[in-house]
Amino acid sequence: MNYLTKILVIDDDQRLGITIKNVLSFHGYDVCYANNGALGIQKVFEYTPDLILCDINMDSIDGFQVFNVLKESSLLDQIPFIFITGNSDLKDIRLGMVLGADDYFVKPFNNEDLITTIEKRLSKFKKLKEIGRHEFNALFQVTPNGIFLFDGHMIIDANPALLNMVGLKKGNITSYSIEDIIDPVSYLTIEDKINRCSKGILNFFSEKVEIKSANNKKLEVNLVVSVYEKFSGHSLMAGLCTRLHTMEEENEDFFLDMLKVLKKENVVVTDSLGKQLTEVFRKQNKYLDRQVEDFFSKRESEVLCLSMEGLPMKLIADKLCISSRTVEKHRANLMEKTNSKNMIEVIIYALRNNLIEI
Repeated sequence: MNYLTKILVIDDDQRLGITIKNVLSFHGYDVCYANNGALGIQKVFEYTPDLILCDINMDSIDGFQVFNVLKESSLLDQIPFIFITGNSDLKDIRLGMVLGADDYFVKPFNNEDLITTIEKRLSKFKKLKEIGRHEFNALFQVTPNGIFLFDGHMIIDANPALLNMVGLKKGNITSYSIEDIIDPVSYLTIEDKINRCSKGILNFFSEKVEIKSANNKKLEVNLVVSVYEKFSGHSLMAGLCTRLHTMEEENEDFFLDMLKVLKKENVVVTDSLGKQLTEVFRKQNKYLDRQVEDFFSKRESEVLCLSMEGLPMKLIADKLCISSRTVEKHRANLMEKTNSKNMIEVIIYALRNNLIEI
């Protein structure tokens, strides 16, 4: 089914608001109109628009307040926002752009210019989302952590790591719901959070749950859920499963493998020697933990985590309140430290070496 692009118009000048709605409808857009800031905020969550046109000078709740409320909910990471103002004062315009708005119009304006700007902003944002989607898809295939996409109930897709965890084949996963792979007791603890996240009330949540792994065994994981993409009328969610105590299990396996090698070479491992070897491994693990903590700076870790979400450079800069040039500098440091050619290689390196917490 093809959906019309949805635009929300927020303006307390009812005559102008209705006029803009009629113009946009004539050009093939699905338009919703709100005549005040409070109603506009409500409609954003109900209507899930693809673009927002909002007047600045409104009574009670003005356009800047509307923008800040939506920015706090991270909705503006997915929706272009254009200010409309009847005041040509550069202070208003400058403030709107500093806040992070995508564009602005000063009343009165030409309808053709409005349509052209809307089309340009939608096209640019579509390209940014495609870049983010491409980076996510690359990570989706190679990460050792399980990732699945779902619509709040039914699973749409899952990566090889998740399929391996639950013992399913690629072709079968789309017939499963999230309740089929998560233990019922665990699901009760996250059901409400999933609904709230889907509606935009929560940006994301993290919870320890048990999933039904291969051979009918239960596997404890840390589950992080967030909105992957918003469509007209519904949200596509992403769930990321990270096995708990992975580092400890790997260390234990390595230790056991070492003992097997010693035994094969006819080396007798007495209780005393076993205790000494255990102490050596414990000290080494503590040393490695300290190395992990100091490997990336706090800001580098923030840039890396946002890159893992597939966000382009401008959106990362906006989220961290820094310039795009500073983001580029941190990315360059990350690639230098990990000897990587691009951010995908950095992400893979960090995941394999447990250098970040997801």
